[in-house]
Amino acid sequence: MPLAARLLLAFGLVAIIATAFVGVTLREASREIIESGFADRIDAAHAGVRQQLAWEADALRDLLPPLCRHDTFVDKAHVELERAKGDPDAMDPGSRIAIGRQVPSQAKALRLDELSLVAGNGAVLGAEDAARIGARDRRLAELIKAPGGAPRLRPAKAGGEPSLEVHCALTGHGVTLGLVGARRIGPVLARIGEAYDVRLTAAREGQPAPRSGEAEVVRVLHFPEIPGLDVVASVSRAPLRQALGRLDRSIALTGATVLAIALAIAVVLARSLSRPLVALARETREVMSGAPRRVEGRGGREIADLAAAFNATIDELAAMRKRLAATERIAARREVARQIAHEIKNPLAPIRAAVETLRRLRQRDDPAFDDYFEEATSTVLDEVHRIANIVTEFTRFARLPPPNLEPVDLVAIARGVVTLHAAPASGEPTAGGTGGTGGTGGAATPRVELVADPIPRVSADRDQIIQVLTNLVQNGLDAAATVRRDPRVSVTIGPLPSDRVRIVVRDNGPGVAEEMVPRLFEPYATSKEKGTGLGLAIAQRIVFEHGGEISYRKAQKGGAVFEIWLPIAGPPLLEKPPGETTVRPRGPEAP
Repeated sequence: MPLAARLLLAFGLVAIIATAFVGVTLREASREIIESGFADRIDAAHAGVRQQLAWEADALRDLLPPLCRHDTFVDKAHVELERAKGDPDAMDPGSRIAIGRQVPSQAKALRLDELSLVAGNGAVLGAEDAARIGARDRRLAELIKAPGGAPRLRPAKAGGEPSLEVHCALTGHGVTLGLVGARRIGPVLARIGEAYDVRLTAAREGQPAPRSGEAEVVRVLHFPEIPGLDVVASVSRAPLRQALGRLDRSIALTGATVLAIALAIAVVLARSLSRPLVALARETREVMSGAPRRVEGRGGREIADLAAAFNATIDELAAMRKRLAATERIAARREVARQIAHEIKNPLAPIRAAVETLRRLRQRDDPAFDDYFEEATSTVLDEVHRIANIVTEFTRFARLPPPNLEPVDLVAIARGVVTLHAAPASGEPTAGGTGGTGGTGGAATPRVELVADPIPRVSADRDQIIQVLTNLVQNGLDAAATVRRDPRVSVTIGPLPSDRVRIVVRDNGPGVAEEMVPRLFEPYATSKEKGTGLGLAIAQRIVFEHGGEISYRKAQKGGAVFEIWLPIAGPPLLEKPPGETTVRPRGPEAP
């Protein structure tokens, strides 16, 4: 990423993080302040309702008893009820109508929302609501028999609202007459709530207590002065949301301004810092593409130090490159000469011996010349054929084509290779048992078994993978056959993490000699009498060009174990052709 982009990103992140931190802190502080204001308003409303209800209770306590003691209206109604011997139905209709008409005026004079004149049996003789006259109310009958006193809470009726209720009673000559008055709490709550901008409603009996939510703050208020009265106080959060919305817009506008200023500063600073670096990079590219020469650092002490270090490195690299080029050429020539001389030296010895013997026999006119001629020429041709094979294998190794990638079924490929090698060789003993995957189906145990777990299709070259598996399986069978009468090879395929698959080829042979392990994958390194030593080198190159790895380890109970790891998606793009790698010996493991 360019320096300018990094500075822009850094300054932008600093501006955004700082604005976000300050904005979140300010927003939370504002929320807490507004929320505490809601709580203060509810507390003030609570105190106001308590004070108002206490005043209402004191006023109601002394409102009705004087009427029952010496009011003419009550005394006249009591006299009329005595004449009817306590039976409201036996009262004079005219008197009853006159009494009922006086009750609403009394309720209005006393500022009561409800006022009822009740006989001892609960019959309503008069009420502010004419529809209630003549009805019998058992609750009122029980109420006027109780002693009067402080107002009590009357729960809300269906569709109504709770009220403060007081009563008084006049009893004489076995006849009881009572007054029951009530004043609704709702107007008091509405008046106090409006004053403090809090919605106050009496809680209904049996309903669950409401809770605060996103829309409003809710609290249930209790009043010990009036037992049983609970008031739900709620404050809308709309002002909070509006205030936070305005605050968010202000924070966003401030953040945008700060971000613009920070980016402007970053642009100016990036230009001043990147200009000498760009110049130094341009000079460096010119140096790398042409002849080594010194660069100049301008723009600060750090740039000058960098230029000086680069110049020193260029000088050292120039000298090192010359030495390395010469050393590599010498080493390559030596290696080619060593390998070719080593491989061709052995076939040349019998050719030379055969030719020299033929010359001696010819010079002496030995009669055995004709008999030996066939043997000698056969030897010469065999060794020449061997030299040709060596050259062919060397050419094949040097000119191995790049893999032709396509999605292949690795298990099917392995099954084909196993099938070709599974049948016991001629003359091998056949033990009874059940063969593994790839067996021939008879009573004989197959020489090669396949154990495969489900894996996806792999991007690979089918022919080259067959070549690798064939080489490893045949090598395992050949090695095991040197020490055992029942050579066996098992091929295991399964998935690995990171989208890879693993192929394990295991034999029951003697394993690889310790002195051969470091050179196992080197060209022409072999322990076979007639081997070229290129099989494992070609297999390693194929695996590497597929983006995989191949390694060897010796099994705990003997035998060689070769493991191959292949990427499912195929080889990545190589920056350079794969070079020689050394084998990675691993510790013994159980087969």
